Amino acid sequence: MAGEWTEATVGEAFEVNPPRALKRGLVAPFIPMDALPVHARAAERIDYREFAGSGARFKNGDTLIARITPCLENGKTAFVAELPDGAVGHGSTEYIVLAGKEKLSDGLYGYYLARSP
Repeated sequence: MAGEWTEATVGEAFEVNPPRALKRGLVAPFIPMDALPVHARAAERIDYREFAGSGARFKNGDTLIARITPCLENGKTAFVAELPDGAVGHGSTEYIVLAGKEKLSDGLYGYYLARSP
């Protein structure tokens, strides 16, 4: 298995805030900041809200990282895996979205990388 691995930098293996198409005015899955867990992997809840045209956009397999203090210091991070198939969700402008690049990394690895000290 190790022979199949490719050595890459974080910048090569992951995309930060990747583009995700979501039409303004569409009611779509929304993960609010207060739903990002501190000691769990999944978001505590997913709401549905109209997309106003701004904020983070993500899909299953992406990692959400809070970038504001004290949320970042508290470790608010979630692995997105509960959206309907093919759905694009949205959330706070204060999220960093981390997505693994195909054939180089895995989204779940990105989550654990973001959670490591």
